[in-house]
Amino acid sequence: MDTVEDLIKQKPHLLHPLRFYEKSLRFMDAVKELRIPSRPGLNAYPPEFTGRIVEEFLSVFDLPEGSLSPLKQALELCEIDFTRIPLLEVPSFSLPYAEDDLTMLLFLLSRPFFFGLRVAHHPDNRQGNEGRCPVCSARPSLLSLAAGSKRDAHCSFCGAEGRGDSAGCPICLTRDAAKLSDYAFRGEEGFKVHTCDACKAYVKTVDKGLLSRITPDLADLMSLPLDVVIQGKGYKRPSPNPIGMLRMSANG
Repeated sequence: MDTVEDLIKQKPHLLHPLRFYEKSLRFMDAVKELRIPSRPGLNAYPPEFTGRIVEEFLSVFDLPEGSLSPLKQALELCEIDFTRIPLLEVPSFSLPYAEDDLTMLLFLLSRPFFFGLRVAHHPDNRQGNEGRCPVCSARPSLLSLAAGSKRDAHCSFCGAEGRGDSAGCPICLTRDAAKLSDYAFRGEEGFKVHTCDACKAYVKTVDKGLLSRITPDLADLMSLPLDVVIQGKGYKRPSPNPIGMLRMSANG
């Protein structure tokens, strides 16, 4: 399997996002080491673990002490429902962060929670529900073609795969061919981008052969320049990439 170091050598222009991704993996490992007990009905981390989780986050991402105090307080008071984050719903109360920063923070903080949820439910290759992840209900971040007329949808929140038909838009499910387009780009072999003019969303597709060498996370980051191009045409990502970014276009 290709590593982050291999990808940096191949694509040095992606140095910063790939190094940031390494930090996100270190944070996930740190949370896993806390051995947070599973409880029925949890929709976020148990409040008694919040302080340690935020401390790990500040340390791994080199953030100033106190910069996440409002978010920490909201988590300790159980005011943030993680299950709403994959639906791209921000908390209804005000937090002192820019929208894109809050989206990234919530994604990165909640990702260990959702990975634990996936492991507990063993959902891989189950049918997705109306274009959503079978575990956390997020929209797919990446597609790959499966056997026959099926395709696998890869979730950036929890890492699950949901299998569905290869026809139509994977987001709004329209089958109106006049609304659907495919793009391929020179220098980005192994990837295509599917756009939909009905919902103005796009999803990237990666060849299965490429996924034998890299993880879906790295495939998503490796093809980040395609996000920039397609978002510049007015289309939107339906879910964040593995480092929590939704908007990447020059005018985004």
